Amino acid sequence: MSDTKNPNTLNFEIDEGKYKTLYRRQIFRLILTYVLPLLLLILFFQIEYDKINKESTILHLKSTAETQAQTLDLFLRERVVNLLNLIDDPRFEENILKNNIDVFLDKLKKDSEAFIDIGYFDSSGIQNLYSGPFPNLRNINYSKEQWFQTLISNSQRYVITDIYLGFRNLPHFTIAVKKYSNGKISILRATLEPIKIYNFLLSTTVFRDVLITLVNKEGKFQLTNPGLGKVLETSPFRPPQEPKVGFSEAIINGKTFDFGYCWLTQTNWCVIASSEKQNLIVGSSFQKTTLIISLFTILFLTFVIFVRAKKIVEFEKEKEIAEMEKKLARLQLEHASKLAAVGELAAGIAHEINNPLAIIASEAGLIKDLINPDFKQNITFSDLIPHLDNIQQSAFRARDITRKLMTFVRRDDLKLDYYDVNQIINELLEGFVEHELFVSNITLEKNLQPNLPKVWVDANSLRQVILNLLNNAKDAITGQGKITISTFQDGEFVYISVKDTGCGISQEQMDKIFLPFYTTKPVGKGTGLGLSVSYNIIKSFGGTIRVESIVGKGSKFTIVLPIQNKLQ
Repeated sequence: MSDTKNPNTLNFEIDEGKYKTLYRRQIFRLILTYVLPLLLLILFFQIEYDKINKESTILHLKSTAETQAQTLDLFLRERVVNLLNLIDDPRFEENILKNNIDVFLDKLKKDSEAFIDIGYFDSSGIQNLYSGPFPNLRNINYSKEQWFQTLISNSQRYVITDIYLGFRNLPHFTIAVKKYSNGKISILRATLEPIKIYNFLLSTTVFRDVLITLVNKEGKFQLTNPGLGKVLETSPFRPPQEPKVGFSEAIINGKTFDFGYCWLTQTNWCVIASSEKQNLIVGSSFQKTTLIISLFTILFLTFVIFVRAKKIVEFEKEKEIAEMEKKLARLQLEHASKLAAVGELAAGIAHEINNPLAIIASEAGLIKDLINPDFKQNITFSDLIPHLDNIQQSAFRARDITRKLMTFVRRDDLKLDYYDVNQIINELLEGFVEHELFVSNITLEKNLQPNLPKVWVDANSLRQVILNLLNNAKDAITGQGKITISTFQDGEFVYISVKDTGCGISQEQMDKIFLPFYTTKPVGKGTGLGLSVSYNIIKSFGGTIRVESIVGKGSKFTIVLPIQNKLQ
């Protein structure tokens, strides 16, 4: 898209055919995305309205039943944990020996108001200790009770019973836990009041149109709404054992009711959610309103689609032009940075070129004198060869200097490949850079780790970045100083650091140094482009530049490059 030989030109030719195709595709895509689904929805709604209504009821009741089952499972699990924490308490035996069981009941009631009483048993099944509103239950033998036999014979540490009347002749259920200690078994039993648990479930129900009931495997009500029956009566709802969560129907007083159900994991109870309303969606009037709105929406969407498709095409055109302009700006910025860097080197390079030119001039003058007949020198061609060799060597030296300079000025295409950063650094420092630092009374120290893995970069761009950092380091040093350039590998990255003993950078300046055209140098000394362009170049290689600085002691710029470039 751009002329790489001249960064100030850019080709803005737009392929109109491509955008006409894009316009048609956008219309098709938008119709497919918005209009077609709406048409299918209208058709589906008219044909399958009753089915949707039924499925909505199923999902509504099933999700309610499942949510309540999870809530009740969590409630029962917490109550079991309450009892296990009591019986596993190291002070449990001490309190039992003191007949101090009331403290356990007080603690349980703080955890839940559903606890009614608590009792302590040994392996004989006799309730030795009791705390609660039925003191006559103390010393009663529970060894024949189903829950006791199940707890004794089962490896599980707890048991949760169904709702039953028991010795007190009132609906309740039992949670009992056991513990083995010193070859003896201890059993702690607590009873809970069903009505409080039912009220708890009702308080967590989001939908007020749903009735919640609980039945056991035999189909007996465990918890129920008074309008549907009483506790321990046979329920008209008989959910199957499998699947654990599902939907079914029941006939009550000649009417068919839908209900969702979910079996608990803590006990053999099933939560049933049934609705008092058989029609959750209003009938024909709702359908007609929906149809009118849908047809109006289709007409409106058709208009919007054509407008939107045109906007998208215009946006893509503007985006392409913006990308071209952005690329042009980046190329110009990089080129300007190179020119700025070369400008700063110009003085040192001029001195470096003057040396071979002086030698050439001197040797040429000497040859003229030697071959001048007035001086009467017996000169042969072989006598002139050393002087000609000096001229040739000096010319080659000047050529090498100008060639190195042109590598920074020339606008070449990016040549991404795997390069050895040590080799790039040595080629950069060799010649006028080292000489310029020497003339400026600055010591250059190289700490290059050998055998570094190669990195995926453009060698010329990386050379430009390192030169920018070296120029900044030199400018930061007043008088005698030292610049250290180092390379090393750490994990999956190669690091190149340029450290100086200059004036350092303040925290306020640190926040701005990578901004374009920001510079701390005096007017005429810098353009403010070097670090900005350098940062963007390294970022395009998948790396970054880190800065450490202490005012008055110096700065350290570190280039971080990935060994395996993930941006390829």
